Amino acid sequence: MFIVFLQQVLNGLVLGGNYALMALGLTMIFGILEVINFAHGEIYMVGAFMTLYFTTLLGVPFLLAIPISMVGAALLGLMIQKVVFRPIIGKPMINGMLLSFGLSVFIVNLSILLFKADPRSLESGYAQVNIHFFGLQITLERLLAIIVAILLVSLLYLFIQRTKVGRTMRAVAEDREAAQAVGVNIARIYLLTFAIGCALAASAGSITGAIFFVSPIMGWAPAIKSFVVVILGGFGNINGAILASLILGVFESLGSGYISYAYKDAYAFIILLLAFLLKPEGLLGGSK
Repeated sequence: MFIVFLQQVLNGLVLGGNYALMALGLTMIFGILEVINFAHGEIYMVGAFMTLYFTTLLGVPFLLAIPISMVGAALLGLMIQKVVFRPIIGKPMINGMLLSFGLSVFIVNLSILLFKADPRSLESGYAQVNIHFFGLQITLERLLAIIVAILLVSLLYLFIQRTKVGRTMRAVAEDREAAQAVGVNIARIYLLTFAIGCALAASAGSITGAIFFVSPIMGWAPAIKSFVVVILGGFGNINGAILASLILGVFESLGSGYISYAYKDAYAFIILLLAFLLKPEGLLGGSK
């Protein structure tokens, strides 16, 4: 019985790692640009399709296709930030919400037109390799999902904490006007932040697409759960987003295993409701 519990926790860590990649990009964009991006799930979906086509049409190995897709998503993010979000920076938050919602609808419908609505399989080549340890079982594909998530989250944390650009991004998040007064190029920081956020979303989409499937509507559920993670972790709080992602992933896995898989998308809102009742400021508090 305890082994079954640990198996569910392990499965939850796979989910939590992907939620972390999604939510970190979202919380960075909110924390620095103060924009709520409802189209974040569509970047996740576009990243999955990029990886699908790189592997199937060009024969690029799966693990190499992920960073290539991240670069492609980052370039797409640069264009979106310049064209869509730059004009409404500093405007009321509702402007960005409505604009990003419209962008989300546009990307989904364009994707259906280009790729069709049928789900597609993204073959990583690692799904059939099973690893057994201490009575637990995990496919190499899911183990790689955990490893990639840990690697990317660690690299992001080191970038934010240890590099000059990362410290500049934190300064902009703390006080935009003061950072601009000492010569920080705010527009460049906004572009970089949006590009990083989109790249992280694309990595999550690529990993999840391999485990499950790829389709034009695959991004809406992870996007909603990422918003739950951002709220649960505290708006703009990177450490809180990581912790909340793992909690949500494990909670969803345990709920699916012990209650019902049919309600897997509802568990995020159950934990959000509990968080509002017990700790409304977020697990680690909000942070700009």
